[in-house]
Amino acid sequence: MDKKQKKSLALSLFIESVLKPDSELRQCAHSQGCFHELMDLRGEILEYLYDMSNESQEYGGTDAE
Repeated sequence: MDKKQKKSLALSLFIESVLKPDSELRQCAHSQGCFHELMDLRGEILEYLYDMSNESQEYGGTDAE
């Protein structure tokens, strides 16, 4: 597996980690009154990561080396 393939796999795993619910973190956000802001940021980050993933697939790898 070359470096670009490894980066693509790592990006996929990172996306999975952002998608995975973290109930403790979400409870902290509720307690601090910023749950909706946390979810907004999560959405923005996922959008960015999906864009990176799509670019990686289009160009055969990631540019962020």
